[in-house]
Amino acid sequence: MKKRINTSLVAHILTLTLLFSCTNMEKKEAAICQDLKPTTRSNASWDYPVKPGMDEWDKLTTEKERIAVLQVPESILARLTTEEVVELCITFPHFGLFTAFQTPQDGFDIMVERYNLFPHLLKLHDAGKCLIPAYKDAGMSGFNSLPYSNEFWTIKIYYVELLLSQKEVLEPMVQEEKLELLIEARKKIDEKIVDDSFSSVPGIEPTLRIMASILALEEYPEFVSSPNKQPNSYFIQTGRLGDLSSINEIIRIADAYIISNTQSE
Repeated sequence: MKKRINTSLVAHILTLTLLFSCTNMEKKEAAICQDLKPTTRSNASWDYPVKPGMDEWDKLTTEKERIAVLQVPESILARLTTEEVVELCITFPHFGLFTAFQTPQDGFDIMVERYNLFPHLLKLHDAGKCLIPAYKDAGMSGFNSLPYSNEFWTIKIYYVELLLSQKEVLEPMVQEEKLELLIEARKKIDEKIVDDSFSSVPGIEPTLRIMASILALEEYPEFVSSPNKQPNSYFIQTGRLGDLSSINEIIRIADAYIISNTQSE
């Protein structure tokens, strides 16, 4: 079996790096719209005609105008496959918007209200199944093989994990898909802990939320009966860790779930 990171040190390491990492992430978040370079999606059935980084974007003077140009025509949405919708989500030009609000979920809820792409995604029964391959391709410095932009990568992978942690995305998954996603998220925890860009609470929060959400949906006994049930529930609902003691617990229980569901393999 692959050797795991010693999780007894995880909370201590993350607490020490929290203040420094938050500062770095805030600087990146503030620059996203100003510094993004427009990218073209090859072989795409449709692409955003105006994006941050284009001269046309700079000419937009109101938030209403900027929201309008990032809507996908309903006639286009109606004929896109789930894979194409997922691609549009991953390449969404304003993907960092969620960082501007009190909690990640608050930010995503605003994105759902403003842009028609996201409520459409949440209605697709196989959205999670189609997001998993992109998540598995995501490394600590960018996508390994998929032809997507890796700009502002710490925010981009957070965003992809935010999509995957939505209840509407997770609930339709069959148990095997949830297990596959949980195993991948657990793998990314190990990778993030030893990576300077992610070894912080903000760095692993979205990954832990995927894990906690799956454990809750599966009603895994040790998780649903946890003494940390209330802070864990808050975390799942908001995407914000309110109690650092939940970190090691979520990792430990996820490991137990994975072992119990892969012993016969």
